[in-house]
Amino acid sequence: MSQTSEKPREHSSLRFSEETLGYLYALAGTILFSSKGVIVKLVYKFGIDSVTVLALRMIFAIPFFAFVLYQETSEKSGNPISRKDYEIVVLLAFIGYYMASFFDFWGLEYLSASMERLVLFTFPALVLLLGFVFLKKKVHKIEIYSVALTYSGILLAFLPDAEAQGKSAWIGGTLVFLSALAYAVYLIGSGQMIPKLGSRKFTALLMIWSGVFVLIHFFSTKNYEILMHQPWQVYGYGFALGFLTTVLPAFLTTAGIQRIGSNKASIAGSVGPVFTLFLAAILLGEIITWENLVGTVIVLSGVFLLGRKKKVLE
Repeated sequence: MSQTSEKPREHSSLRFSEETLGYLYALAGTILFSSKGVIVKLVYKFGIDSVTVLALRMIFAIPFFAFVLYQETSEKSGNPISRKDYEIVVLLAFIGYYMASFFDFWGLEYLSASMERLVLFTFPALVLLLGFVFLKKKVHKIEIYSVALTYSGILLAFLPDAEAQGKSAWIGGTLVFLSALAYAVYLIGSGQMIPKLGSRKFTALLMIWSGVFVLIHFFSTKNYEILMHQPWQVYGYGFALGFLTTVLPAFLTTAGIQRIGSNKASIAGSVGPVFTLFLAAILLGEIITWENLVGTVIVLSGVFLLGRKKKVLE
C-alpha cells in the first residue's frame, strides 16, 4: 500500500519540477537576450561601428548553430526541406534577423540600452496591427486597449530622452522601431514554418542564413583586417553577444515554451525591459527617471494584456 501511494507523489513532483524548469528556462533566456543592448553599448566604447559588432556576433554564433543543424539533419530521419520552404526560411532570415539586428545595432549607436529594449517591445502590438492590415484578422477591444497602453508607455518614457538628446534620440528610436517591425514580420511568417521543420532545425537554419547576410554586408563594406586587430575585450564581448545573448537564449526560450507554453513563457519575457533598465544603470551609468519606470510599467501592462487576451475571449 505504501509503495503504491508514493507513486502519484513522485509523478506530481516531477510535473511540478518540469513546470518550474520551464519558467527558469524562459526567464534565463529573457535575461540573457535582454543583456544584448548593454553589451553592444560596452563594445561601442572601443570605437567600433554597428556593422563590425554585428559581424563579430555572428562569427561566434554561426558555429554553434551549424553544430545543432548537423545534429538535427544526421540524427533525425525525415522528409527533406522543399525548395519553397527553404526559400521562405532564407527570406525570414533576411527580414527577421539580418534586417532586425542591423537596425537594432545601428539604433543603439544613438539610443540608450534601456530605451532600445522598451521600443523593441512594441513588436507584439506590431504583430497585431500587421495581422489586421494584411491578413484581415479581427481586432477585439481588449487588443485595442493593449496597443494604446503600449504606445502611450513608449511615448511617456521616450519624450524626455528626445528632449534631452534631440535629433539622435529620434534617429535611434526610428531605427529600433524598424527593427521591431522587421521582427514582427518574421514572427508572422515563422508561425507556419516551425511546425514543418521543428523549432531546433528552423532556428539553426534561420540563424546560419542571417549570419551569412551579416557577413556579406560586412565584407562588402568593411576591410576584413578590422576583425583581426581588436583588443581582447572586444573579442570577449563578441563571444558574449554570439553565444550568451544569441545562441543560449534561442534554445532556452524554446525549451521553456515546450514545458509551459507560449502564454506562460511570455510572462517571463516581460522581465526583459525591467532587467535592461537596471543593468544599463549599473554597467553604463544610464539614469533611471520616473518616466522610464512608469513608461516601462505601462508598456508591460499593454503587452501582458495582449498576451492574456485569448483566455479573456474564450
